[in-house]
Amino acid sequence: MAPITLRERPTQDDDTWKFSLPPGSFNVSPNAKHPSLWGKSIKFTEAAITFQMQELPNNRILQSDDRSKFILISFGDLRFPETPIKATGEYIFKVLKAGVFLNGVQYRFYHHSNSQLRSRSCFLREASADVDLDDRINRWGDFSRIMSAAKRAKRIGLLFSEAHLDYKLDPRHVKDIEDITSGDELFSDGCGLISKLLAVELAKRKKIIFRGVLMLHPKLDELRRTTPGENHLVHFRNSMKKFNATQNITFSVVDHSAPYSFGRLNNDIIVLLSSLGITDEKLLAKQDEYFQWIRDATTDVVHAVDFLSSMNEYPLAERVLLDGLDNHEVATKLRALQMREISSFKNTRNKDRSRMIVRKSRLIFGVCDPFGVLREGEVHIRITTARKGPSTPINTDVLVVRNPCLHPGDCLKLRAVHRPELSHLVDCIVFAGVAKPGHKAAPSMSSGGDLDGDKYFVCWDPDLVPNVVSESYDYPPNKEPPPRQVTRLDLANHFASYNNAGLARVAALHARWVKGSPLGALSTECQELNALHSQSVDGAAIKIPERLTTPPPPPGGEEAFIINRLASAGRAFAEEFTRDNRDTIVLPPEDKGAGTQLLVQLLQSSQSALSEYELFTLAFSLSRKLGMSREAFIPYLAHVDFGALTVTQKYAVSLALGLNENYEQYPFVWNSLVRSDILTPRDLYERCLNQPFSLQRLYSSRINGLGTFFYYLRMATNDFVRKLLILKTDDRFAVGVFMRGELPWDEEPEVNENVVVCSFMDKTSSNFSNYRPCTSGYRLHCSDTNFQLYDKNRGNTFIFMTRPPAASGAELAVSIAVQKISARVQKQVGRINRTPVTAIELHVISNRDRVAHQLFDMWFDHVPTETRVRRFERQAVPYHLNDIKDISEEEWLDPEKYPRWLKNTFHPRLSQNQFQPRLDTLSGLQLDEAMQFALKYHLEEETYWIFGHITSALPLRRAEVVKWIDTYPPLVFSLLQAYPPLDDCFLPEEISPLTTQILNNLIRSANSIGVAVLVALEKLSATIAGLPLAAYFDLLWLTAGSVRAQALVQEVLLVLNDRRLAHGDPADVARKYGDKHALAIAFDRAEEAFQECPCDEDGKPRKQRTAPAHTRLSYVEDEALCVKASIRIDAKSPVRLHSHVRLQAASKPDNRWIESIVLDGVVVQSMKGELKIELMHPPPPEMEEMDWNLYHAGSTATSKAMMEALLRLLVDRETSCRYYSIITGTDPESPTTLASSAAASLTAETYNDLNESQITAVETAHNPLCLVWGPPGELFG
Repeated sequence: MAPITLRERPTQDDDTWKFSLPPGSFNVSPNAKHPSLWGKSIKFTEAAITFQMQELPNNRILQSDDRSKFILISFGDLRFPETPIKATGEYIFKVLKAGVFLNGVQYRFYHHSNSQLRSRSCFLREASADVDLDDRINRWGDFSRIMSAAKRAKRIGLLFSEAHLDYKLDPRHVKDIEDITSGDELFSDGCGLISKLLAVELAKRKKIIFRGVLMLHPKLDELRRTTPGENHLVHFRNSMKKFNATQNITFSVVDHSAPYSFGRLNNDIIVLLSSLGITDEKLLAKQDEYFQWIRDATTDVVHAVDFLSSMNEYPLAERVLLDGLDNHEVATKLRALQMREISSFKNTRNKDRSRMIVRKSRLIFGVCDPFGVLREGEVHIRITTARKGPSTPINTDVLVVRNPCLHPGDCLKLRAVHRPELSHLVDCIVFAGVAKPGHKAAPSMSSGGDLDGDKYFVCWDPDLVPNVVSESYDYPPNKEPPPRQVTRLDLANHFASYNNAGLARVAALHARWVKGSPLGALSTECQELNALHSQSVDGAAIKIPERLTTPPPPPGGEEAFIINRLASAGRAFAEEFTRDNRDTIVLPPEDKGAGTQLLVQLLQSSQSALSEYELFTLAFSLSRKLGMSREAFIPYLAHVDFGALTVTQKYAVSLALGLNENYEQYPFVWNSLVRSDILTPRDLYERCLNQPFSLQRLYSSRINGLGTFFYYLRMATNDFVRKLLILKTDDRFAVGVFMRGELPWDEEPEVNENVVVCSFMDKTSSNFSNYRPCTSGYRLHCSDTNFQLYDKNRGNTFIFMTRPPAASGAELAVSIAVQKISARVQKQVGRINRTPVTAIELHVISNRDRVAHQLFDMWFDHVPTETRVRRFERQAVPYHLNDIKDISEEEWLDPEKYPRWLKNTFHPRLSQNQFQPRLDTLSGLQLDEAMQFALKYHLEEETYWIFGHITSALPLRRAEVVKWIDTYPPLVFSLLQAYPPLDDCFLPEEISPLTTQILNNLIRSANSIGVAVLVALEKLSATIAGLPLAAYFDLLWLTAGSVRAQALVQEVLLVLNDRRLAHGDPADVARKYGDKHALAIAFDRAEEAFQECPCDEDGKPRKQRTAPAHTRLSYVEDEALCVKASIRIDAKSPVRLHSHVRLQAASKPDNRWIESIVLDGVVVQSMKGELKIELMHPPPPEMEEMDWNLYHAGSTATSKAMMEALLRLLVDRETSCRYYSIITGTDPESPTTLASSAAASLTAETYNDLNESQITAVETAHNPLCLVWGPPGELFG
């Protein structure tokens, strides 16, 4: 049915939405498949408001109500031109507040599901007032206790989530159980248990206010059978309970696990894999395989069936087998499915995207381990495989990712293991329920996932599992607003104001930074944008720092970026496939194509009465009958097991096909390792074992069984001089033992250097040492039950393999001292002690093949490693300390850079006697410039000489003196030397106006000068005693914050207090009170700073358990001691507004050694990714070139407020507090009248408006002394 236009061109000024529709407008289309699910819908766009009848989502709200009373309203395509997005939100809110009228019936805002919030659609329901709708919602559950609009909307949205099956679940069959936790970490978030009985019932028939995943638990059925009164079908965990249900407890099935749910590589995952070292060539090759898979479905029945089965089109796959691809209807439908797959290369906005299917992958639900059999870093994966049913083919490292993913740490590399206890869980991934203290649960480390219905991309394709692993992001939750009463208008406003513009902008910037940074998604900027992305997923407002908004252009150009390369290949394939409009043709049996198909089927068949050579002979005869050339037949050799051929047979095959001319092109003919069941192509390549030398497989446990190993070992040692033993304990670890020379059976000959042990760890790690040649003194014992390699005595055994007792269940067990290979191999593998052998092979070389012997004896050394990328790389970039020696003669001769007088003063450097006359010739401005030059280039002697010249001038230029001691605090000692304190411990008259600056800079020098500061303070006792309260309190505050060594700060504070007491007026009780408590506050602040950021006796921060934040500093214009610090948005840091911070130089100068610089400061402004810090010490001239470590030293907010309150009490006295004299112990200035306040008595009418506690508070306030404690209300707010 065509849409009906209700209003053309809606405008922002619209205030009513009343529409009339002709009769029959509410009729359901006669072609509707499910007429009962149809209902009204209204769509708002920039062009028009339209009405249409359509099928509505099937949720529990609509199932239990009259659908004719609902309208599905959509704003997804509404955006007013040339207006901010906020204007559209305001318009939507007006619509929802006023409601929509159809034929005189009002429809008001009801609610929406969480997916509808993102797609900008919601439900209106027929109602005359909001209270009617609130009553209806509250019948479903108790939402009144949820005091946040966003959270309440999310919880109510569960009722509107689409569900296809509802089941009446008797509460008697439901049990609440605890979650699996460790410390604060939750491992079973949203994952409960279900009995097999109920699972079968649900499967046959296809509502409870829980949301999450239920996994099969066989013990529930067992308990029901064996335990009286235990009749529970379902176990729900606390983390699944989103609100308390009040009625209609039903069980809804939203989704379920399914077999053959192949995973797809999308743009997000591809970008991360590329950043983690997966090459463009591998990704392009995977996409080519995917394209070929689509192509082959057109012409090959087997491939067509595979394609259709993967598309969930099983009936059509059956018709392909029955009717063939020449059937027009089958071919048309197949073609349509192929085109649908190709059209998915672009999204709804017609932008290119990757969606290639990976066969060795699944997109499956995540569940938790209910038995605790998995260790941290392990997962259990049991999937349905073709022709085999449920099996566990994966026993290796797997890639696990949850979408959306922007952080390289979202790509988890976990160890897939088989645990029999979990074998009933099929087509899902089971995560471990344990972790080390401080570690996160694995699902939460991938895009902040959980187990309440999240699906995970799981891949075990070795080409796509990276060997670089990045540390994961924490994904902290967003802060919730303060709790308050939530109304229906608040919920409507939440819906109307939601927008994902921030999310889209962050994603776009992330894509540009990925292209522009050499590190890709590993770059700092991308990781910070990921943090912002995670915060904005739920529509939260974010602010993007300016430094993240200007990514650089791609260094290799747009076309070199992997996403663009994949998209370009995808467009080319789509054009080629679309252009080919030929009908699908199936060749008749006599056709050559059918013959080649028969050839492949023959080589792939499992024959019971033919040897491998006889099978080859038949296949070669068939190829000749089909007219195939030798070159055309050679590719089919991939199906032949050359390890089963004798040397004579290999020569015959090589001669027949002309392979003798190029041995290197066909190494698999001669080298049986190429077809090894244990070693991978990567193992062979990295260790140069893929060369064409004549290794023959003598024994394989896959073919001959583990029980016959020692029989074949005896054959190998007796009959062959060169042999290779390969054994595997699991898919993580295999070991090869290369042996040469004669080895007598059941003896212990010395083998010395004639045995080499090599580990193979293709699926676990690479790039570290794993090759160990034996040395002189090694012996090897081979017998009917034992294989033992040891160094001189059996107590120092390297490898020991034997038949274990029958009770162990293993046929062979091995113990290996892996530390003898390398310490890192031991760290990766752990202990191998009587570990069952899972596979073993013996390969030998003919004693007559001298060339093969030479190749065998060419040993190798390969040192692979596995790279792990930390989230915060703390490699500080060195900086260059300003040095006057770096100024070249040419630069000195440039008068614009260095005026002549400056060159004559500093170049060459002069002695003091030569330097002083030069200063006499300089003007005031020139002296100022000379001082700046000396400080910039760290000319310490010249700095003191110039400052001495400034202080010797009469009259004293105090402004200049203050400027330079504030810039370089140690100069204060030079000033005190020129103007020493008087005998009465006062400063001389000339510098007494500088008292505050002098004392402050003495304190600032304490960390570097030490005890000398204490002596100077003692000589200024009277000056300290005469300080005004405000100045003295500031001095205490500066000391507590800037003096870092614990013992030194205590001594300085005590000296200040002692000098104050010694020279102060003992009759001034109020001042003594103030000094005492100010000292206590300063001590507390200093102690807190030391506890948060402990420092050594030199004032350098000690190493802490949590690494400090890394930052760069820049000056703030027109604010002398203020700097800006850029910090990572995704860094977890306690630093906030008013935090005391310590900045230690992480960079080291590259031209000389200096003490590590430490600056103290207080955060005066805090924004996302940026702090403004007011420093207590002047920074070095190279500050902006250096990297800094940012330490948190506690918050100053409380102590600063206490100090200011104390100062106000002492300064304002009774004005600030009526009880000043009582508190300080002074005599009152006038008789204290503790009369009741002048507040007017409350009338009876006012009393009626107050509750009992408020009345009590008012009456108490009229008493002489009261303390009112509690939250502000309407009366006292």
